[in-house]
Amino acid sequence: DHSGGDEERYKRVVFNEITKNAIQQAFQTPGELNMDGVNAQQARRFMDRVVGFMVSPLLWKKVARGLSAGRVQSVAVKLLVEREREINAFVPEEFWDIHANTKTKDKADFKLLVAQKDGSAFKPVNEAETKAAMSVLENASYEVCKREDRPTKSKPSAPYITSTLQQAASTRLGYGVKKTMMLAQRLYEAGYITYMRTDSTNLSAEAVDAVRDFIGSEFGDKYLPAKPLTYGSKEGAQEAHEAISSF
Repeated sequence: DHSGGDEERYKRVVFNEITKNAIQQAFQTPGELNMDGVNAQQARRFMDRVVGFMVSPLLWKKVARGLSAGRVQSVAVKLLVEREREINAFVPEEFWDIHANTKTKDKADFKLLVAQKDGSAFKPVNEAETKAAMSVLENASYEVCKREDRPTKSKPSAPYITSTLQQAASTRLGYGVKKTMMLAQRLYEAGYITYMRTDSTNLSAEAVDAVRDFIGSEFGDKYLPAKPLTYGSKEGAQEAHEAISSF
C-alpha cells in the first residue's frame, strides 16, 4: 500500500506560486497522491545511484581523484564538450564592412552601411575589394531614393527563468553562475523576488491582475494590452514554480 495503510488518510496539495491565495486554494482542493510522480522520483533516484555510485569511483581510479559523475551533470558535461569542439573546429572567414559618414542638408550626421551593389548584396571579403569600393564612394554624391514607414510592434522579453537570469547577469554585469545564484538566494530570502530556481515563464495570476489594475488606473488603457501577455516554456519544462519576478 503506497499511502501508509489508508489511501484516504493522506492528501496532496499542489501550488506553483508562493502566495497566500494560491496556498489557501491548494488546501481547499487537495488531490490524491500521483503515483506516476512517485515512480518518476524513484527512477531518478535509481539512476542517480547507478551513475553516481558506480561511475565516480571509476573516474577516481582511471582519471583523477575528486572527479564525479551524475545522471544530470554527466550529460551536461557532454553537451559542453561537444559545443567546445564545434567552437574549436570553426574556421573564421574574413569580411569587411563599409560605412559612409554623411550629412543632411541641415548638417545632421547620418551614417550609412553599404549593403548592395548594382541591386545585389555586397559584402567585401578582403582589403582590396574594400579599397576599390571606397575609392568610388569617397567622391560620390548621395540622395534618398526611397523611404518606407512601417509601424512595428515588439513584445517584451519573457520573464526570467533560472537560465535567462544567469545569462543576463553574465552579459550585463559580468557575474558568474555561482555569484548570480547566491545573490538571487539572498533576494528571495529577503522577500524581494520569487523563487529563483524555475523553468516556467508563467507569472502569478494574482500579481498580473494587480499590475494590470495599476497600469489602467495610473496610465490609462492606451498602455494596457487587451489581455495579459503569455509566453511558452520549453518542451519538457516541469513548471513547478512561477517565473522570477519582484511581485
